[in-house]
Amino acid sequence: MTGPSTRSRRRSDRGSVVVEFALVVPLVVLVVLAVVQYGYHYWAMQTASATAREAARRLIVGTDPVCTVTEAQARASGPAVGSTVPSVVYAYDNAGNTAERGALVTVTVTIQSLDVGLVPLPSGGLVTQTASNRVENVPIDPLLCQ
Repeated sequence: MTGPSTRSRRRSDRGSVVVEFALVVPLVVLVVLAVVQYGYHYWAMQTASATAREAARRLIVGTDPVCTVTEAQARASGPAVGSTVPSVVYAYDNAGNTAERGALVTVTVTIQSLDVGLVPLPSGGLVTQTASNRVENVPIDPLLCQ
């Protein structure tokens, strides 16, 4: 048997559900956007790391450096990776900064990851990844990129 007090309590509960929904939804939306934002940032970190490793691998076997840098920039400029053109820089550890067998080549890739703007990113979203390898081969003519 339901009396008048039970009915009035149900009516008052309806308003509290709307208020709770209004308080919780912004937090849920913020968490979802944060997950998307950090997902983009992580993707940019992985892309920059893989691009640096691949460029270093190409340079140690004697691939043309200009072609290697161009391909690395194209690879790191993929969709949803960054908001600017990536920077790809390579350097050899010898005095002439040239490819010599046994010299260490270091490739640095820098990408500004996409920023939704609602959550802060480490280093303002700037991603820098580096890869180093020893030069194995110095052909007479540099190998061409495919």
